[in-house]
Amino acid sequence: MATNTSKTYHLYSYFRSTCTNRVVIAMHLKGIPVEHTYIDLGKAEHESPEFQALNPSKSVPILIIKEDRNETVLTQSIAILEYLEESLPTLTPLLPPSGDLVQRARVREMVNIITNDIQPITNGRIAKRVRAIRGEAKDQITFVMEVFLAGLTAYEELLAKYSGQFSVGDAVTMADVCFAPAVEMALAYGTNLDGLPRVMGLFKKLGELSAFQKGNWKMQGDTPEALRDS
Repeated sequence: MATNTSKTYHLYSYFRSTCTNRVVIAMHLKGIPVEHTYIDLGKAEHESPEFQALNPSKSVPILIIKEDRNETVLTQSIAILEYLEESLPTLTPLLPPSGDLVQRARVREMVNIITNDIQPITNGRIAKRVRAIRGEAKDQITFVMEVFLAGLTAYEELLAKYSGQFSVGDAVTMADVCFAPAVEMALAYGTNLDGLPRVMGLFKKLGELSAFQKGNWKMQGDTPEALRDS
């Protein structure tokens, strides 16, 4: 269901950013049309003064919302997801109903495993510093794989308590939106997740949904042709 709104949305994004992927998936789930400006992190385009003026953290995503003469700039993927949910709560809700405080807290609990325990530590800016200590690429890879495995093992245990069809109950939530890109990145690093059957089962199920397929890093407008799914 597409949204009828006078607002326009413009996303600064990078195909391999899991934080960007979260927002792209959510916007597909909610049927929000969006224009993109692609920022090549590999070419350090995020280091430009123009980009830093939009986001002092020099990271993607950035979402610019325009309505009439007003313009709002939002950074940080979870802040963006919360904004989209609060401003458009009836379009494929990403949180349980407002009266169900426990389930809403559980969704945010799962979100925080991904966004606090896994993603910041495995982010390239941090992981490269681990590599720089001894100048060994394998140090970065081993470190990142260990963090992914530890975080997703915790996620596996909570799935046993909270999941139905999806991370929390039987509806797709913000937790799933954050979870799928993280698993994609873990597998790209070569992390062995065979011992996490609930994680892998959920990942497969989400991969069958259109919004998650469209939000996959291999399907973005700036994904190099050689990396695209055939």
